[in-house]
Amino acid sequence: MTQSIRLNIFRFLSIIYFIYGLSYFNWRLRESINQDALVFSYTLFTAELLMFGGAILMIINHWDIKKIKIRKAVYKLSQIKDIDTNEDRTIEVDIFIATYNEPLEIVEKTIMSAVKLMDSTKQVKINIYLCDDGKRDGANIGQENFKELAAKYHIKYVSRNNNKGYKAGNLNNVFWQSEGDFIVILDADTIVYPNFINNLLPYFKDRKMAWVQSPQYFYDIPKGKPLLDSRDTNSNFLKGLAKVFPFLTKIKTGKDIFGTDPTIFYQVILYHRNASNASFCCGAGSIHRREALESLIMDNKKDLLDLKSEVEIDPSMVLNKNLLEDRSNKCIGPFVHHISEDIYTSILLHANSRKWKSYQHPIPECKMLSPQTLSVFDKQFSRYAEGTFSIFFSKNNPIIKRGLTIWQRIAYAETMYSYFSAFWIIIFLLSPIIFYFTLIPPLKAFSFDFFLRFIILNILSQMLTLFAYWGISTNRSDQYFISGFWLKIRAFFKTIIGGELKFNTTSKTKEKSNFLKSIKLVLPHLIIVLLTLIGLLYNCVLIYNNQHPSLSAFWANNIWATFNIYQLSPIIRASLIKD
Repeated sequence: MTQSIRLNIFRFLSIIYFIYGLSYFNWRLRESINQDALVFSYTLFTAELLMFGGAILMIINHWDIKKIKIRKAVYKLSQIKDIDTNEDRTIEVDIFIATYNEPLEIVEKTIMSAVKLMDSTKQVKINIYLCDDGKRDGANIGQENFKELAAKYHIKYVSRNNNKGYKAGNLNNVFWQSEGDFIVILDADTIVYPNFINNLLPYFKDRKMAWVQSPQYFYDIPKGKPLLDSRDTNSNFLKGLAKVFPFLTKIKTGKDIFGTDPTIFYQVILYHRNASNASFCCGAGSIHRREALESLIMDNKKDLLDLKSEVEIDPSMVLNKNLLEDRSNKCIGPFVHHISEDIYTSILLHANSRKWKSYQHPIPECKMLSPQTLSVFDKQFSRYAEGTFSIFFSKNNPIIKRGLTIWQRIAYAETMYSYFSAFWIIIFLLSPIIFYFTLIPPLKAFSFDFFLRFIILNILSQMLTLFAYWGISTNRSDQYFISGFWLKIRAFFKTIIGGELKFNTTSKTKEKSNFLKSIKLVLPHLIIVLLTLIGLLYNCVLIYNNQHPSLSAFWANNIWATFNIYQLSPIIRASLIKD
């Protein structure tokens, strides 16, 4: 089935889903509200309505797709910029490798892949900068010497005296000491493929293209082990079981236990946002037009100063003197000093007076390391959540910021809406528990009429998902979307209370697991599962004694509770993983 056919089927199903959804909620409001439990009933109704709103935002952002065919590689400035013929020259690309506390052997692999680009992209001049925020210049004998590492590969080493602005400050610092036409941003563990520049640079034939993002492929995601592998056992019983139930050998356990497979995010969600010019930069694996970043400085000086996006640098080191601030050695950098500097900078560029464009490349051109312990996953996920909430509560909230189109606002709104989903997800998780202990159903009755309408709506929802993410399993991502509720709620309150938002770097080595710390991270999930099981047992006792008021409500909530436990199980299992 071609992509265009799938897209048209998706649109057709979306219209049916929207119309039927309105009918369903109209019926729910008129016929199913339990007048004896109005607060409980209306709370659940509101949660359902908000979830439906999220589905509508998804439909809008998946409605269209924009493809840009890869054209011949570019290597002359005149191919990507309007200039006089006598000013034409070879394109110059600067590669920034941002590092802070990562091991030398990991950073060295990244450097080696970047150096190989010089061989595969000979027609473009490439400068590589090792941007070391860890001050590992050899002065401290007890530290690994990154300055020596840079010298080994004949690349430039850049450090600074402070860590102001975290990664953004690091990038701003080297920005002023370089002057390439394009900037490639790599994290310490980003291994680029040989044709990274050849495949991404042609998009910039469009003079308005500000940056292009490559999907990030995690090459260390566990592939999982068969639930029952008859080849790895000496038990005749297990071998016999595998013959009788062969499907058990197809089921894998431990596969992507942290839900970090980025395929859905990069190759579907962000790729569809190309149609509304709203795909945002995700830091590593991206290439930026310097001219766009410089225009951001000129048009957003006040915002950048408010966000303290300046760096202290020796003016003699600044290569582009035209943008140097007078009477000061403080230079405003284009990368916003924020824990989510990538998306924040993207918002400002999209809202820029030059109306810059962005594009999400569909094919991975680099690979990285993924979180391999729950504590590392927690740090990474929390940083994303805190950064998103911080942007939402800022004056540069993309939903209201001037300069953005309505479609860009909707696209950014979907991202932020997904983090607020924690507040209605927790309602779905707690509702069966409330019923089990109060015996008060949130609906007037779990009737056949309700089940029929509910099932039809969910079948339509599943069909939408099928055609939106064709060929990609959404099971694990759905589970973490739900089980991430606690991390989102925690990040929300930390943001509104005004706690310090720290840029927690994602560890590139497998940290030693701490059982008590891991259990603490999933304590809310364990409490929900435990209360659900206790409530189920309590209701079974009532049924045994013929004291239960509603068998239909009991069985409906059992199905609901089973689904909740299933959705929470991966993160609980992840907390039990040992080294």
